[in-house]
Amino acid sequence: MDLNANRTDHADRIARTIRHIDAHLDGDLGLDALADVAALSRFHFSRVFRAQTGEGVAEAVRRIRLNRAALMVAYTAEPMTVIARRCGFGHVGSFERAFAAAFGGTPRQLRARRHLPPPLLPPAKGDFAMFPSEIRTAPDTTLAGVAHRGPYQEIGAAFETLMKTLDKAGLWKTSGPSFGIYYDDPSETPVAELRAHAAQKLAEGDKVPEALDRIDLPGGRFLVVTCKGPFSKLPEAWAFTYARALPESGCDFRDGIPFERYVSNSWETKPEDRITEIWVPVA
Repeated sequence: MDLNANRTDHADRIARTIRHIDAHLDGDLGLDALADVAALSRFHFSRVFRAQTGEGVAEAVRRIRLNRAALMVAYTAEPMTVIARRCGFGHVGSFERAFAAAFGGTPRQLRARRHLPPPLLPPAKGDFAMFPSEIRTAPDTTLAGVAHRGPYQEIGAAFETLMKTLDKAGLWKTSGPSFGIYYDDPSETPVAELRAHAAQKLAEGDKVPEALDRIDLPGGRFLVVTCKGPFSKLPEAWAFTYARALPESGCDFRDGIPFERYVSNSWETKPEDRITEIWVPVA
């Protein structure tokens, strides 16, 4: 797939999804359902959507629902319960609160004034910081890991448990590098439900201790984006990966979970010198 075709493909998938949202406001517009419409995996879809539109999936669904509701409030005589249902709000109370927060007045106040407020617009997309990227091929890899659930910025505790467990088994000094596998998009998943693994590659021939999870990463082709600096730069690097690096690579997605590979030892390296790689499976 050439560069222009790849960009067009991503844009077409998201445009198709937005048309689906607009036509099915009272239907299932959850992340899994919309990922199916776009024919992308759940994880890839949420990041591609944000890269293409500048907003998260849930944010876009809410904005489109509220804009349609404003039109119906201003220009029809439909009861608020009907408008709430047709625009995908489960309860008229939640609809009225969301409407007032978005437009500065209740639906009934807007209808009494017969005035349509300015539509809610998606945020403007800014420029992306640039990061080095390349295509690499890697073999199947087995990791030892500790599961983490909750805020991703708190995964450090899982890495500490991983290090202590491997050190007790006499495997830490010969292991490395470290990996972070993040299964959910934090912009679309409640913080308490975020899932991840803190993981470590073991030396050839070493077995994963029973106290740890065995994680098998399938090999193949990957788009690799390199981020130098503190971990606070990683959201920018992820945004660049999906908005620029992937479309410009000419590659398409393949099944698999993207992950972070920590080239530097974060305990021994200054934040400004840390090297982190983002690996995205591509075809």
